[in-house]
Amino acid sequence: MQSSPFFQIFFNFNISFSFFVQNVRQEKEIDSKRELIMKNLLDELESSQNYVIERKSEFEREMNYVNKLLNDSLSIKMIKEYPNNKSPLNPFFSALRFNPSSSIYNSLVSDGSLNLIKSSSLKALIDEVYKSNFNYIQYFIKSEYDTGQEAEQFFINNHADVYVKNFWFNISDDKLINDVYQIMKSDIHFKALMVKKISFMEAKNGTVDNYSKKRDSLITLLKKKLTFYIIKHEHK
Repeated sequence: MQSSPFFQIFFNFNISFSFFVQNVRQEKEIDSKRELIMKNLLDELESSQNYVIERKSEFEREMNYVNKLLNDSLSIKMIKEYPNNKSPLNPFFSALRFNPSSSIYNSLVSDGSLNLIKSSSLKALIDEVYKSNFNYIQYFIKSEYDTGQEAEQFFINNHADVYVKNFWFNISDDKLINDVYQIMKSDIHFKALMVKKISFMEAKNGTVDNYSKKRDSLITLLKKKLTFYIIKHEHK
């Protein structure tokens, strides 16, 4: 027995409508996931804003110490003003790390959730902040650190009598610290290493400035996208 044309049309309409409802439901679920992804990223970025600001300031301080050494304007007073519980030799023999929080981003990459974001401009900015710009900073930090290690090895090879007094940790020994600085000021080979080190510090600080601007742009864009989703939900 053949079904009537009306019944067939009605049947097809029901199927089409069911598919439509299902698609709408799925799109709504995906939208909710996108919104959660962006909110989590925004929370992560904002939670480490103070860390980025403080670290930028510390990078500038470290470079300032090396710069003053090269300009023969480093003073004992400046040495004593270095932050407590840290060695004032850090700017010359070491390098500060840079590790703002990225656990949310790493998790989104691992489970593929980041692919749910549709906006190509947002994806590109996320990639710049969390990968390309960040990796450049790490490269310059490593280069700076390696040069600091060269400087320490230079001290071991050429001024072992001072190095064996463990100047890294005996920072309260004013005479020892002064002896170290006098060597650094007068030894042209050590200063040459500091010229190499400050070139990486300058590159790092410039890259951090760019990273910070991109970071601020990403925060602004995420807030804009989240506002769009809030308005979209209110009109449904």
